[in-house]
Amino acid sequence: MLADTCSDLHKSVGEDFWVSTWCRSMASEGKQLEGTRITLLKSGERGFDFAIRTPCTPSRWNEFDIEMATAWEALCNAYCGEAYGSSDFNALENVRDAILRMTYYWYNFMPLSRGSAVVGFVVLLGLCLAANMEFTENVPEGLQVDWEAILTFDPDSFMESVKKWLYPNLKVTTSWKDYPDVASTLSTTGSVIAALSTYNN
Repeated sequence: MLADTCSDLHKSVGEDFWVSTWCRSMASEGKQLEGTRITLLKSGERGFDFAIRTPCTPSRWNEFDIEMATAWEALCNAYCGEAYGSSDFNALENVRDAILRMTYYWYNFMPLSRGSAVVGFVVLLGLCLAANMEFTENVPEGLQVDWEAILTFDPDSFMESVKKWLYPNLKVTTSWKDYPDVASTLSTTGSVIAALSTYNN
């Protein structure tokens, strides 16, 4: 089957449809988790809705809750011992890998909205920074990190894809420790909201 357009694809299948991406579980060996549904729906005479839809079933939420908890525990374990507080880039390899694994499961779960992809990337950057690694460049042009995860069956393949551009652009730094403590600078919920809501051009 060769389809160049949504119309060609819809004609080939003969009806509205969706397909699911799948991801391999780290928490339960041999288990596969339903990732994202890619849908194609006819809309009117000539239009089509080609979209992603995240299934919001209670069982899926429970499965990803277990997966994210397992990934978080693996990250915490990787950062314990000699890696904790380290400024040796090589000593932090297991930490970097654990951060990417957790990010992989977040991207496959993504329960919020399209903005949850940004949340996932910001958390990735924050976790790296908390482990003394700062991302100093941009995501390569034309690449969407969430789609790298969504279209990859297992976290190891995702990690191999992302490591190529992410790891060379991580620099060990502890400069963030010189910044003022957030709790003492913004001591009330109102001051935090005001700080997050303020924009200067």
